[in-house]
This record gives sequence, C-alpha cells and structure tokens, in this order.
Amino acid sequence: MPSWLGGRDDLMLEVGAVGELLVARIRLVVVALIALFPPLAWWAGADAHEVLVGGVFATLSLGFSFLLLALVRRHGRIVGLRFLTAAFDVSSISIVLGLFLWQGRPELAVNSRVVFEIYLVAIAATALRGDPRVCVFAGGLALFQYAAIVVLAMAAPTDPEAALQYGRISAGDQVSRLILLAVATLVALACVRQTGKLLLMSSVDRMTGARNRAYLDSRLEREIRECRLAGRPLTVAMIDVDRFKPFNDLHGHPAGDAALREIAARLAAGLPAGAFLARYGGEEFTAVLPGLDEAAAQDLLDRLRGEMRRSPLELPGADAPVATPSVSIGVAQRRRDESAGELVERADRCLIRAKREGRDRVVAAGGDAFRTRR
Repeated sequence: MPSWLGGRDDLMLEVGAVGELLVARIRLVVVALIALFPPLAWWAGADAHEVLVGGVFATLSLGFSFLLLALVRRHGRIVGLRFLTAAFDVSSISIVLGLFLWQGRPELAVNSRVVFEIYLVAIAATALRGDPRVCVFAGGLALFQYAAIVVLAMAAPTDPEAALQYGRISAGDQVSRLILLAVATLVALACVRQTGKLLLMSSVDRMTGARNRAYLDSRLEREIRECRLAGRPLTVAMIDVDRFKPFNDLHGHPAGDAALREIAARLAAGLPAGAFLARYGGEEFTAVLPGLDEAAAQDLLDRLRGEMRRSPLELPGADAPVATPSVSIGVAQRRRDESAGELVERADRCLIRAKREGRDRVVAAGGDAFRTRR
C-alpha cells in the first residue's frame, strides 16, 4: 500500500471507530428526517407513485441506518465496515438519482440542486473515519456512479417541459460537477492526513515512542465499553522497570533513556493485535489487552519478561552490550461493572506485590488470591 494512503495504525483505528459511530448517529438522524418527506408530500397532493417510491426507499434506508448503527457500536474498529458504510452513503444518493431516471426525468437526475450536494456531505463524512483509503474509495465510487448517471441521462429522450423546469443537460455543467467531486475527495484526504499527524503528536510519548497517559485514559474507557457489548474479556497490566535509578546512575541518563525506548519497543512488539502499550509515568508502562483473559495475559507477559531478560541492550557510548533490566508486572482482568480507574488500581496492587516478592515476576489478581509467575 502506498505510504500516503496510510496503514493500520492503532491510533487511527481508534479515531476511525469514534468517527464511524458519529457518522452512524448523524446518518440515522438525517434519514429519519428524510422519511418525513413522503407523508408530507402525500398530504400536499403529490403524485401517488412518487410518494410510494419515496416512502419505500426512506423506510429501507431507515432500517439500514439502524442496522449500521448497531454494527458500528459492536465492531467499530473493523476497517471493512467503514468501506461498507461509505458505500451505503454514496450509493443511496445514486439510487435516488437513478429513480429520477427511471421515472423519465433525466434533467432532474443531473440538475438536482439538493440531492447532488449530498454527495459532498457523504465524502466529507469520510474525513471523520480517520482512514484515507475510505476517502479515496468513497470519492472514486461517487465519481463512477455519477458519471454513469450522466451518461444514461444524456442518452435518454428529453422532455421540453422538464427542460424548462429543471434546465437542459449541459455537458460542461456535468464535467464541473465531476471535478467538484474530485476536489471534495482531495480535501477530505488532506484533512485525514493532517489530522493523523496532529493526533500522533498529541498522543505519543516523545521519549519512548509508546502512547501517552492521555491516550491511555480515553482508549481504555472505549475498550471497556466495546468489550462489555461484545462479551469479551479485558485485561490490563502495569509494568515497571526494576531498579531503574541505579541503572541510570551507572550508565548515565542518555543510556537510561535509550534503555526505556528499547524496553518499550520490545513490549509493544510482543503484544497481540488490538492491544497497545502506554507510558504511565517514569519507568512504568501500562498494557491494555482486549480479548485476553487474565491467565492468557499472564502467560504472554511472562514470556515477554523472560525474552527481554535474555536479550542484552546496545546502549550509546557503551563498549559492550549490557544486561536488560528486569521488569515487574501486575495483571488484572476487568470485573463486571468495574471502572477503568478501579481496574488499573487492581493491576497496580498486583505490581506492588510483584516488587515486594522480589521483582522480575508477573503477579495476577486471580480472583481473591494472587498468582505469581517467575
């Protein structure tokens, strides 16, 4: 994938999940308002056929909007869902214009002053999803579908009365509209890229490269909501580098900073997909492990602890590799109705116990008793 199209960064996945939920709620409100048009049109004496078509389409759209909102609440981080919802938004507009063609009104299909502009809203909404690939997909789909509608409209027989009411079909005007869709896509794409850069700057600990405390606090709250809805376990681990001050005093602060960066990188690399590492403060880190129960998380982190101890550190200015400092880890699985703060506090109590027992070990809450791995 080209670098300018981005990748599966956990930060942008999180931003995209929040944005997708916002788009789903906006979609539901907009479609609910549109669903009021057919009965109002029938009351105003509109053609019964048009009212029927509009009512059926509005009802189906409302049902799909409810379905998409439910899906997003449970599976907001699935990237494929964003492509699906973007396709729904764009194609819904094209279907409405296609209905005008089907009713023998090609001039209205390509000269609409209301429906066409909703393409721009759908493309703009892709910027909230935090994925440049979705911007390109939605913009390209809108261009393709609208170009097909223009071709069909220009090939259809024209009605002089309709041309007077809605305007003639002008090739120049339609090219301008296609260019407008392309420009809207580029603007949405630029917004996503710039937002990604700013979010990266504000959510990453500059010294270690791990996520920072602010990101941890907001992301953990969302993980709790998603795991509760999906019925999945959620485990948090508090990780502390043992005897880091003596290490710093012996090797110097630049070497200590390099050691923290390397330890953070090794920990983050060993976590499964969907998990993340954040710097809690000083030489302490927090690992959030969605989908893993306490026992599985303890096994994983104990293996990482052992692997790190067996791999020496290459420090700047050192003549030879030095032993990697050990880590102490406290693990706790979220209990029913437990808040983020309470979960972190229980994991921290396990960490304190690990250090009191002699460090270089993993202690899990294990219900009412503690379980230690060393």
